[in-house]
Amino acid sequence: MLRPLIILLSYIPTFCLAQEGFNPKISYALETYAFLKGQDAALEKVAGQFPKLSADVRAAEKKLDKAFGQAEYNINQYLKKELEYSQLQKFHKQIDSLLDIELQYPVEKESHAKEFLKQVVQRPENMYGSAVSKGILSFKYHNEPHQEILDGHVNIFETKDHPKADNVSISVPIPASWLAEETAMPQTIQQFTSCNGNGTEKIFVVLHDLSDDYGRLELNTNTITNFLSPQSNLIRTEPVSIDGVPAYMAEVEELIEFGGRTMKIRMLQFLVVKNQKLYCIQGSTLPSLTAANLEPMIRKNEKLFRLIADRTDLDN
Repeated sequence: MLRPLIILLSYIPTFCLAQEGFNPKISYALETYAFLKGQDAALEKVAGQFPKLSADVRAAEKKLDKAFGQAEYNINQYLKKELEYSQLQKFHKQIDSLLDIELQYPVEKESHAKEFLKQVVQRPENMYGSAVSKGILSFKYHNEPHQEILDGHVNIFETKDHPKADNVSISVPIPASWLAEETAMPQTIQQFTSCNGNGTEKIFVVLHDLSDDYGRLELNTNTITNFLSPQSNLIRTEPVSIDGVPAYMAEVEELIEFGGRTMKIRMLQFLVVKNQKLYCIQGSTLPSLTAANLEPMIRKNEKLFRLIADRTDLDN
């Protein structure tokens, strides 16, 4: 018995070039792209076998192109940049071969085709339920990550009842395609990684309890400098506000030990003091070689990091 098309599409993402040692983001891009190509091929299969469903297929394709077309284009551009031409050609041949095998037989029943069409049409409204959906979101907004929040694809992280945030309740908007992760760092309440945990950017929600000596701490360039490690380089500061409270943004590049090597990260820290607590919303890059130029990466994500800080609500 043929497996229904919807099961085929859940199988396709497991087929990619991950076994060749690519980094997690490249592998995730390959999986997401394979899914989208499989979805396109399955729709063509339905239209060819059931001509009376052709209009429904074309309507579904039009809706999917509007919702996912930018993701497919961005993945294509990303893979062209990250892979050698021969690797990309091999990947396309493998997808085509798999689809030829899986779609060589007719769809068993028209009802299966209709159920597949129903689920495909609903997919743009159900973008949070699976890793592949988050992959589509991630690459749709790959070049403008802040737009994911502006388009309403957002989760609100709340610290209420969190074991690392006693008597503190703040809410922070996070792009829906990012992965929430626990961390052993005591002052970091939660961390989030882009591209469903496969990306190269992180957001940290950090809380420090201030002693009485710091109860009236005034944030400025001098006080921020005192918080930095000797391995940090303060690039710039800027007064901002968070939930109507005066705050400061600091852009910092820092050398860290990572995997037995000296690496560097670039970050934007949004700092605010309230009720003898220092809050920090930090957006940063993953550790990179010390010779790497992290300026383009931080600039691409600056609008997102600023938007997150601007829409953070502090407890009253």
